Amino acid sequence: MAAGKEKWTRLGDGAKLELPRGVKRADEVYVSPAGIFVPGEIPLEPGQTLIARLKRGDKTIVAHAEMRRLLEPHQAAERGIPEEVAGCELRIVRMEGDGSQVLADHIKKMLLESGGPA
Repeated sequence: MAAGKEKWTRLGDGAKLELPRGVKRADEVYVSPAGIFVPGEIPLEPGQTLIARLKRGDKTIVAHAEMRRLLEPHQAAERGIPEEVAGCELRIVRMEGDGSQVLADHIKKMLLESGGPA
């Protein structure tokens, strides 16, 4: 599935983003199989990398990601973000440990609860 057509689901436990120059915390993030959406701005240029530590219950998902682009509110809404908010789309480059399985289980659960993909 192309990144532009993916629908994201909310991962409500927040995230810690380790940037090249500092740390940013996000109260909520949205995830898809290949990406992460962070509401608001991140001081990165497209292609720059970061480490995202996502919380899911008692587990921490460690994802190495790169800044893809800044999305306007209408672009984010097309991808399933319910609020009218701009933010940063990150592309997941790789994940540590069982992070990809934890993320896949979360997305599957959210899809089943919502009645399936739109």
